[in-house]
Amino acid sequence: MRRDAWQIGGAVAALGAGLFLSRLVEPRVHVEAISIAGETPALRFRPAAQGPHPIALLAHGVTASKETLFRFGEALAAAGFEGYALDFPGHGDSPRAFVATETTNTIENAGKALGSVDLFLGHSMGAYAAVPSVHEGGLAPKLFIAVGAFPDLGERGPPLLLLAGRFDEAVPATYLERMASERGSRLVLSDASDHALAPYDSLLIDTAVDAACAVAGKTPPARPWRWRLRLLGAALALAGVLALDVLLLDRFPTINKKARGQVFAASTILVIALSTGTWLGAFPSARHVPAQIIGILLSALVVHGAGRFDISRWTFGALGALMTVFLALVGWHFVALLAGLSTLILVAGTALAALASRGGTRRDGDITFAIFVGYAIGQWAPVMF
Repeated sequence: MRRDAWQIGGAVAALGAGLFLSRLVEPRVHVEAISIAGETPALRFRPAAQGPHPIALLAHGVTASKETLFRFGEALAAAGFEGYALDFPGHGDSPRAFVATETTNTIENAGKALGSVDLFLGHSMGAYAAVPSVHEGGLAPKLFIAVGAFPDLGERGPPLLLLAGRFDEAVPATYLERMASERGSRLVLSDASDHALAPYDSLLIDTAVDAACAVAGKTPPARPWRWRLRLLGAALALAGVLALDVLLLDRFPTINKKARGQVFAASTILVIALSTGTWLGAFPSARHVPAQIIGILLSALVVHGAGRFDISRWTFGALGALMTVFLALVGWHFVALLAGLSTLILVAGTALAALASRGGTRRDGDITFAIFVGYAIGQWAPVMF
């Protein structure tokens, strides 16, 4: 009995410590959720020091959200910039449906609302969406930073800094090197990331801050470090809640028998949302609920059918991995990236389902799998209607 109490206490301690650590932000940086130009949700990264600050506008890529650029915004705010990371239509908390042309209007309207933009940083789609505004003069930053993209800013455009992972699937490193040489743009490649990981790459983030400070006449601060604590906190919180599920469900036979799968999925999603929502975009959004419901229903049908034929849930992850490799080999690198990200969701859902099934039934695991996979895919899929 005492051993059980110690185990439960340890799980609770891990969960609490993890949730605390996962929400830490760099000293002297304030982050708040706001709206720009009416109905564009944004994160505002504000230095604690009073007075005017250079303005940085940050735009995410497709399937991402404003939270994706949290580390860039945080680091720039620590360097004395006031940053605004926005949600494009169909993404994050935006109430509007995704239309490609609206991405440009979103940036243009945000620029007008902010008055002036000293620095623009766009990841993938975000970089390309700003090009028309640069050409028309509505957006005239002192420095344009493109992450995982090569936008054509024209002969009169602002200085262009290119940042990318050497394994970028959307814009190959060889292409970036050739184009940067031809156009006279500075290029920094990181050996540690690809297209999806570039917004979290410390080398690319530090390079962006150094370049921004050089343009604004500022001295770069010490390198950010609290992101490591956030990552550790998210891992601790996830381990804590899973341990609590395993330890507690057997003590409540009724819940364990009737709703084990639902409890595993709901508690895991809740903790992931609480621990990574501010810097990964995992927090629930009402606009994504219909897509998540559809995803859950489809996942349930597929996994139920697999069970009827005694097919292991791990088969889905294996097939996803094979598809990812095939797409990469035939040269469809960006599609391979999307397939790879989907495979990660399938593998995570399968691992969680295996844990739910261990003290329950296959049905419990299937329910856990369907809820988790449907939620995750629906959360990051652009809202098209």
